[in-house]
Amino acid sequence: MSWKFVCNAADVPENGMKQFDVDNVPVLLVHTEGSFFAIPPLCPHMEEPLVTGICDGPTLICLKHLWQWDLPTGEPSGEAEVPLLKYEVRTEPDGSVHILMDHELRYDYQG
Repeated sequence: MSWKFVCNAADVPENGMKQFDVDNVPVLLVHTEGSFFAIPPLCPHMEEPLVTGICDGPTLICLKHLWQWDLPTGEPSGEAEVPLLKYEVRTEPDGSVHILMDHELRYDYQG
């Protein structure tokens, strides 16, 4: 496993999210309440892009079926049934954001 550069902290505004490719792996970076969270960019329910969702404090909401998760824990709430997969994130003193990655995190979608 190794730490991979994603972006500079200023590239993702507070309460915002942006998708990046890290070593050809798509990653959604969410910035909320002073912290960064890195997750796969598609909803674990029906592969909807989460970048079109809403970040409401520590809660991420997919707008397709209103599935919700607690970003710090990844735990589902409301109608959501599957926890979020998360990459470990660290922010360096120079403001760069990195994730710990050895492979792509993927959900097991049931067709």
